[in-house]
Amino acid sequence: MTDSSHEAALERQLTETTALIDRSTTAFRERHGRPMPEDNVWLLQRRAEHAALAKLLDTIGSQPGRAVQGAGCGTAPAGPVPISLDLDRHRMTRP
Repeated sequence: MTDSSHEAALERQLTETTALIDRSTTAFRERHGRPMPEDNVWLLQRRAEHAALAKLLDTIGSQPGRAVQGAGCGTAPAGPVPISLDLDRHRMTRP
């Protein structure tokens, strides 16, 4: 359970997650000369964390004085999560 006593820590985590996404996507662009793909597994997970923190903070703000449980978490997948890997795209070619 989470209540407003956790708000400062959650806001700090949200700010740090935002900064991490910004730093990492900027570094990717500088390294590869293109934006990080939106379907990048790392980026998807960081955006999910960001959204969950934002939703949790919104829920705490809209229900002052009440503890919340699971706000922002969404539902867990019921089975395997399909992913597709394009290994050829990431391999370096040699002249």
